[in-house]
Amino acid sequence: MIVGLDVGASFAKAILVDENLKIVEKQVLPVEDLKTAALRTLISFIERISGELKNSIEVVAASGGGSRFIGGEAYGLPVKRIDEISAIGLGGLLLAGKSEGLVVSAGTGTAIVAAYNGGRIVKHIGGTGVGGGTIIGLSRRLLGLSRFKDLENMALKGDARKVDLTVSDIVGGPIGIVPADATASNLGKLTCESRAEDIAAGIFNMVSQTIGVLAAMAAKACNLEGSIILVGMLPKSKMISEIVCETIRMFGAEAIVPDNCEYAGALGAAAIVQQLSK
Repeated sequence: MIVGLDVGASFAKAILVDENLKIVEKQVLPVEDLKTAALRTLISFIERISGELKNSIEVVAASGGGSRFIGGEAYGLPVKRIDEISAIGLGGLLLAGKSEGLVVSAGTGTAIVAAYNGGRIVKHIGGTGVGGGTIIGLSRRLLGLSRFKDLENMALKGDARKVDLTVSDIVGGPIGIVPADATASNLGKLTCESRAEDIAAGIFNMVSQTIGVLAAMAAKACNLEGSIILVGMLPKSKMISEIVCETIRMFGAEAIVPDNCEYAGALGAAAIVQQLSK
């Protein structure tokens, strides 16, 4: 068996997969110190696994920014570091059951990867610094809150239209392919009197729509507009995934959020190590 480890800026994800790349165990832990996160997560994860499964682990496949601090061996196991972009691309395809797709990994920031031929060809298209870190940072400053679940609950009670300018607000109706109720300027109507709930909704809207627009444009450029795969921690939020998918559809593309979307990097890393061992 292989442990797949994906250590990002905010969360570390660990999985245990069998020879068929089926996820047997999984865990997500917050990252407090990037330099120690990989080892701390690995130890925590392995120690919660039952003895029989633990004894079957042969190697650790590590990816993500924090993986560079783990070294070549940990917990008595060899560690193989895997390129993060390759892991995201292959992991996204495996989770979605597709042979090609535009994998959009939305976490603290957002990476966009085009994967073809079952993950044998993976290209880093780009990305954006807009992501979960943007939600937390802006909310901490504007609302005095930084716990994601609290912010999401607040956003669900708000109305982004009270802080966003719509296309209709500016031109009186639709323009081109953009409908009248589409956002023309995120937070364009924000004032000192705006309700906290509406501000939270506007922040979630801005981040989600930015990711959606970039994903749709990248997919069209890569001829993958029918196969956008959303992975990472952010798409686990129903509110965010719905806005991202709605934005993508507005531009004539389609997206899915596969089960276990947060483990794409970890699964891709494990799959690559498995391939290399054959």
